Amino acid sequence: MLLCLALVVSRVEQHLYRRRAELLLAEIQSLELRKTPWHEAQSQFRRWGRDSKSDDQCNEHKCSLKITLDEQVLGYLFKRNVFVRLDDYFRWRLKLSYDIGPFVPLELVLLRAYMRVGGRPARIVANVGMRDGIVWSKGFSVFIETYAHDIPVFFGGTLGSYTLIAETRSVPRFDFYGSKWISAQLRLHPDYMMGHPGGCEICVEGWAKFTPYADSLVVHRLMQLDLSCLTRWHPCLNQSDIMPAAWTQYLAESPRVDELRDQLACTPSIIEMLGRDSANMVTAEILGYHESMDEWGSQHVGTRIRVLERLKGAADWKVGETREVSDLSGIGGDSTRLPPGTQLVFFGGWGPLSISGMRIDPGYACPVLPANETNLRLVRSGIAQDYTANDQAE
Repeated sequence: MLLCLALVVSRVEQHLYRRRAELLLAEIQSLELRKTPWHEAQSQFRRWGRDSKSDDQCNEHKCSLKITLDEQVLGYLFKRNVFVRLDDYFRWRLKLSYDIGPFVPLELVLLRAYMRVGGRPARIVANVGMRDGIVWSKGFSVFIETYAHDIPVFFGGTLGSYTLIAETRSVPRFDFYGSKWISAQLRLHPDYMMGHPGGCEICVEGWAKFTPYADSLVVHRLMQLDLSCLTRWHPCLNQSDIMPAAWTQYLAESPRVDELRDQLACTPSIIEMLGRDSANMVTAEILGYHESMDEWGSQHVGTRIRVLERLKGAADWKVGETREVSDLSGIGGDSTRLPPGTQLVFFGGWGPLSISGMRIDPGYACPVLPANETNLRLVRSGIAQDYTANDQAE
């Protein structure tokens, strides 16, 4: 009778948790980026009380709010609970030196049993951000502990268990690193992308990202998450279960994306996206070249440049200064070396400039970006879409 009562209470708690999660998702979906006033969002989210937390750096120009909802069992596991206390007590009392005592594995066994009888330990995280009194960013993430009988045991995991993750959020730009940065997906729809990580060994994750300029109907579709996964008797196992609308489109587009991957042309829209998605961008004039040989006999060509204008980020680059950058995408040491006086657009991805470097080619069919009026107009149009552009120069 006690066991049955515990199961009934657990199921009731899970359905109440799902109801709260669905309410929070509906509130996040209702926010219109670049339109909803911040005071309306604050009033709407006031109901979440201690589950919400504002950024410590909030001011009248920039602020963000995060709401976290933990399922009861998961919330208990994240605390210093009785199992951890018992291990610590016996470690101290008996002067033992183990790192993990017998009670923590017992906790994992009970968690596994809880999941087998329908328990769904989960965490929901919602985010919303403001710029100058208007909502400019939002996101919603779901983390559910689940299991399948046909997957291997991973390091630190229980048999067949893993975390199912769905993340859908807005981004100011699609970050890249190095050359050939642009995703073929952006040729189909320049303001949103879908995908999954390549190195998640103890999880199954799907994500959808969109800029504040994406169509509101598209944003609503990308944020359609199936929160019945929080209460289903048979667990959700993959991206199609938890984010059906976005993942159906992702799978349908995959053949077309593969075809476009090697067919990207240097179109005006590509140059505009380069302005939006670069973290750092300047214009500079080539002054000359410096050749050197390393200890292995390989030739290296450095390029001396003078900075003309800082377009975006690049906080350490000063207008008028002379710099030496590494071989420019393979052109420095061969017959295609550009003559001194050539003015180009230099750009770099995320990370420190000393790591990511500054380049002159977006890759594919754009060998260089001359700093002419047409290219600069397109680049500045893209920069204007990245609401964090000024942040990069702070």
